[in-house]
Amino acid sequence: MSPSDPVIPASAEVLTLTPADRSAVYLLAVDPEAPQMAALLAPRRLNGETGATLAALLGLPPEAEDELELVNPADLEGVGLSGYLTEGLGLDPEEVTPDRARLDAVTAPVVLLRGRLTGLEDRVLPLPRGLSLLGRYDADYTPIGLGQIPTRTATAGTLPPPQGPLPGPFRLSRPWQITLILTGIVALGLLLWFALALI
Repeated sequence: MSPSDPVIPASAEVLTLTPADRSAVYLLAVDPEAPQMAALLAPRRLNGETGATLAALLGLPPEAEDELELVNPADLEGVGLSGYLTEGLGLDPEEVTPDRARLDAVTAPVVLLRGRLTGLEDRVLPLPRGLSLLGRYDADYTPIGLGQIPTRTATAGTLPPPQGPLPGPFRLSRPWQITLILTGIVALGLLLWFALALI
């Protein structure tokens, strides 16, 4: 064991995070009766210190506080914890729905731990007394891209040949050409006549 490895007490629950867990959210139940949770549930957490307190409890560096969140189910009236996970955080409803009744029955605060904090290496987190794993849920990803275009040419990968003859350059018929030339000559003659009449 290297000096940087966490010392795991024999009775502690261990959470192992891998780079594959980056899109996951871990839900940790908080036991408000556990003495170790007193600092987390103290009134000062309302002053923006929750993330830092959670990071310290889990033995994480201070910059990990953005990946930790304390949620009080009492604040989620009408939505419930399961609704907060799916609608608020965008977690996969197919994973959360089977646990809906159990999640919505939770009354004590819970900790949301985002798998992003693992980085590019595995991370072992010994959970302190008073925190226990309640569930792991992945983000709901919708594939982005164009759907299949339901036409014969799109599936064949080629354009169809043009229908009928190709349009040529626009040409006036002979009678129209003569009419336009004569109209132009008459208009020019009238302009010239007006110009001479003014002199």
